[in-house]
Amino acid sequence: IAYHNRGNARFGLGDKSGAIADYDQAIKLKSDFSSAYYMRGNVRYALGDKQSAISDFDEAIKLKPDFARAYHDRGLA
Repeated sequence: IAYHNRGNARFGLGDKSGAIADYDQAIKLKSDFSSAYYMRGNVRYALGDKQSAISDFDEAIKLKPDFARAYHDRGLA
């Protein structure tokens, strides 16, 4: 959770590469962390990497089928 939270802070401050690194670490430590996939998808979308964003949103949805925000943001991507 600490990596996820730091990723959120970094993303909020505009440090997208740092945010991705933190979400990667959160996922490495807890492979079923749907929120980390979702947030990494948002960062990737912000970077213009729509295909990777969609993959992350897909994984978040797979892990948490009722993740409405992930469905919404996947549709945007």
